[in-house]
Amino acid sequence: MKAVRFHQLGGPEVLRYEDAPDPVPGPGQLLLRVEAGGLNFSDIAKRTGRYLEPTPLPFTPGSEAAGVVLAVGEGVERLTVGDRVAGIFPDRSGGYAELALMPEAQAVRIPPGLSAIEAVAVPNQGATAMSLLTLMAGLLPGQSVLVSAAAGGVGGWLITLARALGAGRIVALTSTPAKRAEALRLGADVALDPAVADWPEAARAAGGGGVDIFLDSVGGEVFRGGLRALAPFGRAVVYGLASGERVDIAPVTLMRPCQMVGGFHLDTVMADPPRMRAMLDDLFARVARGEIRPRIDRVFALSEPAAAQIHLASRQAMGKIVIAP
Repeated sequence: MKAVRFHQLGGPEVLRYEDAPDPVPGPGQLLLRVEAGGLNFSDIAKRTGRYLEPTPLPFTPGSEAAGVVLAVGEGVERLTVGDRVAGIFPDRSGGYAELALMPEAQAVRIPPGLSAIEAVAVPNQGATAMSLLTLMAGLLPGQSVLVSAAAGGVGGWLITLARALGAGRIVALTSTPAKRAEALRLGADVALDPAVADWPEAARAAGGGGVDIFLDSVGGEVFRGGLRALAPFGRAVVYGLASGERVDIAPVTLMRPCQMVGGFHLDTVMADPPRMRAMLDDLFARVARGEIRPRIDRVFALSEPAAAQIHLASRQAMGKIVIAP
């Protein structure tokens, strides 16, 4: 098969489109003919050695894929040859290839009528957004939500899911006029520019005296501003650090405003496969009903991995970046 691999850490130039051994499914595994692989910032972190764990070499990037089951390993019972499925690879490896092995435990069927390119936009970003809103922030109907990087992949899901789950005012924070227009199109009530000094005060006003929930993937000054925008009993959840700037918080400073700060990583949800599958089934059902439509920013050929990751790193995307054999 053809696959994208890198044999050393480095920039996009280390990515190679090359021949690789065809994988053989082991116990509990599905062999997929990959029709679409999703790009995520973890792909870049793996390539540069900045992921949570060391990157084993050689390495095939790709956290998620959608495709057709070609063969199954021993013990596979829920899915069968010919099923169209999507899911996330537990080791964040395998999606940039023509063939891939996915644990049956992490895969769900794709609803009829949904393309693989649309389907691959659901697992990572959709499940992250749903987890942030429900498991972490505990969104209740009518509560206000502030979303940073609101026109990006997860940010867009957060807006649409928050609206579907009955949120009140949704405040989007994003960097360009085009992205602010996109956030409003997705359902945000207000879109603010983080470069404007008084945006935390504007967010507080938009939330009617503060926002109940702040969901942040940026860190640094954006996170500090988001804390200032929180209402009493507000919750902030961190799920990324795009700025590269960490913020230290003294818990005592959260006491008088009665606020909470938490952190989230999807791997913890993936460690509970039944919960993860139930969440993905719910998300795909919402997509099938037309409640949510995955946004696709751009599709790259499998032979263009460097261009795809450069586009991802530019942070210009408004929706999912996909790589397809």
